[in-house]
Amino acid sequence: MKNLITSLVLLSTLSLLSCTKIIYTTDQVIDRYKTKQDVLNAFGIPTEKKISDTSERWLYRYDKNFGEHDYKQYHNTQTLTVNDFGKYGRYLIFSFDTKGSVIRADYTGVDLTVKKQDTGATIVLVAVGLAVVAVSIIAITHISIEGLGGY
Repeated sequence: MKNLITSLVLLSTLSLLSCTKIIYTTDQVIDRYKTKQDVLNAFGIPTEKKISDTSERWLYRYDKNFGEHDYKQYHNTQTLTVNDFGKYGRYLIFSFDTKGSVIRADYTGVDLTVKKQDTGATIVLVAVGLAVVAVSIIAITHISIEGLGGY
């Protein structure tokens, strides 16, 4: 009985935290940034820059263990200007034209989705979970009473 209660508490906690809906996809978030200043304000100092006569590209390296660019790691570090970007598993690259407008963004292994708790789905999930708990308790009680020779 103790294991059942523990399992039900864990299931209830999980159900409360699991109902989310996506408000903006990664592509939609990236599309918000139109200029170098927008990108700088949102992401901070880039890890690497690649500059040519017709464009400039900024690479933001994402740490393997975290879902975002580590601002603290690069806060006081000068951005490296490189001929070729380093090989990273998780990164975000913004390309700018000569006027500083974003012309392209590429990413790999980066999730910038904006999510929101879906309260309606959470309420339904909790209600269903409570119904399952109630039925389980009634069934266990009924089996225990029959096992004791009652009714």
